[in-house]
Amino acid sequence: MQNEKHILNSAINKPKTFYTIGIGLTLLFGLGHIAYAFVEYEMLDEQALWFFSGALAVLFNAGLNLLYFYECSRLNFMVAMSANFALLVFSLLLVFVIQETQTFGFAVVVIYTTVLCYIHNRYAVLIK
Repeated sequence: MQNEKHILNSAINKPKTFYTIGIGLTLLFGLGHIAYAFVEYEMLDEQALWFFSGALAVLFNAGLNLLYFYECSRLNFMVAMSANFALLVFSLLLVFVIQETQTFGFAVVVIYTTVLCYIHNRYAVLIK
């Protein structure tokens, strides 16, 4: 019993918790983006579809991170980090184009999730 408590509170579980928070925040941004698409656009036109597809890309990124969180293979790490890096570059460019609080917040969440994905990989290698 004491051993289980020690393992649950170990340093290895802390990055997993922080990574879960990053994935959750990414999901929250994606779902919020979808909800805002219905508020912002009255008609289904090209601009509305592009806005909606941005939300789908964010949700897809969160899904890839969830996949890597539960199945820590080398391939999943490379796919998740590639998706995180692509979203990171896009979000940093977005901060300069659309200078609003939510784009800055999104960039911070993407940076956070990318760093935690890398740290999670380091701890996943230690466990194996």
